[in-house]
Amino acid sequence: MTPDRASAAQRGFTLIEILVALMVFLAGVTGLLALLTTGMALHGQGLALSRATSHLEEVGAELQRQVAAGERWDAERQLYTDVEAAQLPDGTWYTAVFLEPQPDEPLVVELRVASSRKGLATATPVRRALDPAQVDATSVRRFLEQAKPAR
Repeated sequence: MTPDRASAAQRGFTLIEILVALMVFLAGVTGLLALLTTGMALHGQGLALSRATSHLEEVGAELQRQVAAGERWDAERQLYTDVEAAQLPDGTWYTAVFLEPQPDEPLVVELRVASSRKGLATATPVRRALDPAQVDATSVRRFLEQAKPAR
């Protein structure tokens, strides 16, 4: 072997070096894929939480309107009536349970929102204070007309 041929043979990579480099590259790609799937899962959870928050706000605003207008009373007008299970137009299910009123405390309702009726049982309850005084003049007139005793 001439000195020129020996130095030419030593210029390339050995099989072990290539395998080690390939393993380092694959470890990096695997880490990136794991990061990508975790990011997608967190994105999905964030979207679900955003939708649930939006639905809770929607249900809470509707209950606020109904309470202010005097529409959620029972027959004796002593207690507010609960919503056992109702469905929003997009198919989302919700429940609303009015908690026992406390003196000098706002009216509190416990809301649950889920994608299915079965899911309502395990949904996290969210409490919201309702103010029966927040209402426009038309709703006050309607409430007073409904509250008039029959003659």
